[in-house]
Amino acid sequence: MKKALLLMVVAVMSSTMSFAQLPAGSFGQDFTITDQFGVSHNLYNYLDQGYTVYLDVSATWCGPCWNFHLSGALDELYINHGPAGAPGVSAATTDEVMVIWIDGDGTTTDADMAGTGGSTQGNWLNPSGTAIDFPLANPATAVANAINDDYAIAYYPTVYRICPNRIVTEVGQLDGAGLYATLQECPPPAFQSNDPSMLSYDGDLATCGNVDVAVTIQNNGTAPLTACTITVTGGTAPLVYNWTGNLSTYAVATVNVGSVAITGATNLNVSITSSDDNTSNNATSAPIAFAADGTTHVKIDILFDRYPEESSWSITDDAGNVVASRDYSAAPMPADNSTKIENVYLPSTGCYTFTAVDAYGDGFYDMQWGAPVNGHMFVTTVSDAGATFSSLWNYDGSYNFDEAAAPANVNTVVGIEEVNLSAGVSVYPNPANDFINVAYGLTNNSVVTVDVINVLGERVMTEYVGSQVAGNYTSRLDVSNLSAGVYMLNVTINGTVNTVRVSVK
Repeated sequence: MKKALLLMVVAVMSSTMSFAQLPAGSFGQDFTITDQFGVSHNLYNYLDQGYTVYLDVSATWCGPCWNFHLSGALDELYINHGPAGAPGVSAATTDEVMVIWIDGDGTTTDADMAGTGGSTQGNWLNPSGTAIDFPLANPATAVANAINDDYAIAYYPTVYRICPNRIVTEVGQLDGAGLYATLQECPPPAFQSNDPSMLSYDGDLATCGNVDVAVTIQNNGTAPLTACTITVTGGTAPLVYNWTGNLSTYAVATVNVGSVAITGATNLNVSITSSDDNTSNNATSAPIAFAADGTTHVKIDILFDRYPEESSWSITDDAGNVVASRDYSAAPMPADNSTKIENVYLPSTGCYTFTAVDAYGDGFYDMQWGAPVNGHMFVTTVSDAGATFSSLWNYDGSYNFDEAAAPANVNTVVGIEEVNLSAGVSVYPNPANDFINVAYGLTNNSVVTVDVINVLGERVMTEYVGSQVAGNYTSRLDVSNLSAGVYMLNVTINGTVNTVRVSVK
């Protein structure tokens, strides 16, 4: 089963969270919990001892959580590889891991944990006739909510592997051997003095010309990291940045390296090039998409998989402002495997970036979960004649993604565009706060209607002015309830539509 628990978990939790797990490679936050025996356990204390921690965040009422608990996978992992001398751990342990189970629902009672409460699947302390020895924690609401927020818990069970360097990866409901096999992906605990590590690329993934490069670095050395040199290649010229700071062991920093010019799609390679005791963790790379020419009419053709609530998209301008977006986890959600066409009319020419996000990280690649077909998302710009002008992103659903970006160099205005009435039309103030005055002149008796259209092409306001004789008029619109952004004001006179672009602050 792809998901152990769906969105109902959000209604149960009192804390606010987004429907997304931590991206692989995130930095784990510290926590302290008390187990079923009254013993306190601190995450960083185990990590500092060199243990890899396997964290299961579940809930007593969750059926899939109970099934995973009954499987004994965590118990097997703990017995064979847990801390030497810990309760229930084999004398032949490899002494490499720690297992911690946490109930993420702050309303869970001790009776629920013992299987006698009203919101439980069974006795979590003794699920199959043998008491659990690894830590099971039922924290207070505030602690549970803090862990849910820090680890972006969106469904139960969520099983994470946290390496000694604090890096978190979701490993899922594997058996004991499968969980242990993921241990090999963790780097060894810090043992060399000077070991800066390149954790991730965090900069632009799409551009019309220049790429703002940002990375996260970590001190994987035993001595404080105070300086390192970062070099970027793959652009029109190398970029060298000398970072200075003060990072203790395992501490991280986000570094804005600078801007790199590119002339086409490329891979940017970012490396630590200063002296280093360990060069195996010094580099990362990122594929950079280069903008295709486009029009102000963007068409998004979607075939959802069976989990449309995971999907969202946005379009940002070159200043990073969101000009259009859709989050399909919001009501009313699309039906599973349904289709949808979104038409967006951009407010002007310029450089824009379309970004698609899948909260689970598997994109529309649904066949891997047993579905007969995958979904798709085709993003194009459209000509005045309604034909495809350019393709921005042609995703056929055959691979996973958590975030994908496609730039567009919008240099052609089509569809909704600003025109003037022969008799004259103007709007003021523009930008507007609360009211917009629409001034126009009529050369003969006319029927007048004013519509306000958002960038998605949706009518958000209509003002029926009615019949008017020839003359000059001003119609006052109350736009105080509109969200800030760009709108198209359609002034319809005897069936002829005239459009003016307006901004609401």
